Amino acid sequence: MTGLKTAMRARAALAGMAIASTVLPSLASAQEPVTLRMWALSGTGIEEFYAAAEESFQKTHPNVDIVLEVQDGEAYKTSLQVALVGSDGPDVFFNWSGEDAQRLIRDGLVLDLTEGATADGQFGTTLSEGWLGAFSRDGKIYGAPANAVSKYFYYNTGFFAEHGLKPPSSFGGLLQLCRDIRAIDPEIVPLPLGNSQRWKMNHYITVINERVMGNDALRADYALTAPDDQLFTNPGYATAWEKVLELQQAGCFQDAPNATTPEVSRSMFSSEVSPMIFCGTWCGGIFDSEGYTGYSMFRFPPIEGGKSDGNSNMVVPEGVQISAKTAHPKEALDWASHLVSAEVGALRAELLSAIPSDASLLDQAKVTEQFRWMAADMTSLAVQYNVIDVEVEASVANAYLDAGTEILNGTMTPQQAMESIRAAALAAKAAQ
Repeated sequence: MTGLKTAMRARAALAGMAIASTVLPSLASAQEPVTLRMWALSGTGIEEFYAAAEESFQKTHPNVDIVLEVQDGEAYKTSLQVALVGSDGPDVFFNWSGEDAQRLIRDGLVLDLTEGATADGQFGTTLSEGWLGAFSRDGKIYGAPANAVSKYFYYNTGFFAEHGLKPPSSFGGLLQLCRDIRAIDPEIVPLPLGNSQRWKMNHYITVINERVMGNDALRADYALTAPDDQLFTNPGYATAWEKVLELQQAGCFQDAPNATTPEVSRSMFSSEVSPMIFCGTWCGGIFDSEGYTGYSMFRFPPIEGGKSDGNSNMVVPEGVQISAKTAHPKEALDWASHLVSAEVGALRAELLSAIPSDASLLDQAKVTEQFRWMAADMTSLAVQYNVIDVEVEASVANAYLDAGTEILNGTMTPQQAMESIRAAALAAKAAQ
């Protein structure tokens, strides 16, 4: 990414006429009514956030109407792919970085924003190269990074103080913490897990893989660039699944995590039935909206004998992309830039509890001390890595998701899980 902005601006100067014909509208049509369909992922505060963002956008774009369509996470990826291939897709849409974005780029379903994004006033001139890289490929920009999410253990500070408990400094300490909580009351679930949609365990194994093997050891496997005889053969992968079983055996989870929804597991924490939960940075806003604020956070601790020192975390950049079929590329680009501006970034922090890509106005945002702690912690990380299901090829991701369910059910051993994942990875690599 070195020199990315400079190179982009040079291309912008050389391709001015092309930009005018493909991105910029004519003066005659500038004030014609324009409707942009915006697809977003469901979540607490989403409608309020986009309504406020549209209101401020229309101060400079009074002719543009944003039609918001919100969809649930489980079906979002599939419905988005189908819609973009067809003729009834969104103009602008939410997406995760990693393989989810890269697949759309490879298939030619999203606009190359390189020239327009680096024009005066657009997001390519305000965001860092690190952020721009989240939605880039081969030096070109294909999306606007809006925010990043991460994962922490939330814990009930009152419960911990009452029983003399402390956040653990090691994985062994986490296991002992679960046992100590069960000793206080065997009916208390220390760490509820809602894996009915499979992605909750996927977040666990993403972090545990890194804690066991270190991020560098994972890259070639996740990218399917390792030689066939080495692809997903590191014994650390099975060790990581064994750590999941250790959590289960220590009594951390409830009896049926695969039958528990993420919403139920969150409610167990916010209603103070359970004293801990492994949850995203967005969960703080949910807990706050439910009237529960008696919590603090800690990172997933280092694992004894692992390659990671724990000064790292799963960080997933999220943003917006623009359909290659949009009839309004200039307005769509303006809307995307507005969504990642400092002004809307502060709004994003307040209403969505999301760490914005442009945090220059974060000091003015009305956010909790817990949110500020997470924002500072994410800034301090020495290593950031993406979640498995958006980092690897789709069939490999699905094999990982399935394996998590089987591991928790006791119907697959760690070794069998990795045999299944390796087979999926070999097939996906051969199909490239």
